Amino acid sequence: MPENRALRLFCAAAAVLAVGWAIFAFLLFPWAIEKAYYGVSLPILDHLMRARANTPLPEYLARWNRFAGKLSFGFLIICFYAGFAAFRLAGKDAVRLSPPGPVVLTPARRRLVIYGLAAVIFGGTFLDSALDRDHWPFSRYHMYAGLQSRNVTTNRLYGVVQPSPLVEIQLDSNLYLWPFDTGRLSAALDFTRQNDRMKEALTDCLARYEDLRRAGRHHGPRLTGMRAYKLTWTGEPSAGNIDQPDRKELIGEVVLTGKDGD
Repeated sequence: MPENRALRLFCAAAAVLAVGWAIFAFLLFPWAIEKAYYGVSLPILDHLMRARANTPLPEYLARWNRFAGKLSFGFLIICFYAGFAAFRLAGKDAVRLSPPGPVVLTPARRRLVIYGLAAVIFGGTFLDSALDRDHWPFSRYHMYAGLQSRNVTTNRLYGVVQPSPLVEIQLDSNLYLWPFDTGRLSAALDFTRQNDRMKEALTDCLARYEDLRRAGRHHGPRLTGMRAYKLTWTGEPSAGNIDQPDRKELIGEVVLTGKDGD
């Protein structure tokens, strides 16, 4: 059928464009940036890189990768919208070949309004993402768009199983301190430290841990104390050192008294 043939052609063209864009954006263009940075490319590209002495090559590559990632996201939205329209048009014959019965077709004007609104929403979001700007109601969703500094720091609780030799476990599950959320624990520990209430907070967390353990709400070992650490990592793209911080600074500690034990 002509419609199915057109749909297959659209899918094939989209796949070819996607592969071509990926090769250009993440292989060829970074290679061209590197050549221009060292002044062995076309004169016009070398001229565009005249400030290379003040900016390292990895920074140029990182900027391009961020921009290419945003463009890729925008192209994905456009392809999704175009694919939806293509499938909708190709499905018209399926409606005609369905068993006899009442068929309600969307009027052409209503379809145009729907497609127009979708184009405005997707197009506005794409432009703001590509240009790093925010124009309400469109946004580039910059809450998580920033880059972390090379050093990553957070606060974490460790339960002391025995004091000497020191044996401790990381309290990385919500079950240990329910209903507290370990995801927000770092900020809470910062707050208690600034307000000189670290000991009070750790005492409460230790008592909560032991109450939940006795009630069978988790299967952690009995603790003799609790410690709060400030952990620092050197950032790695794959987070391969997540369990091996570069620095572990003790910022608070409490010990379980004898009358609080089993």
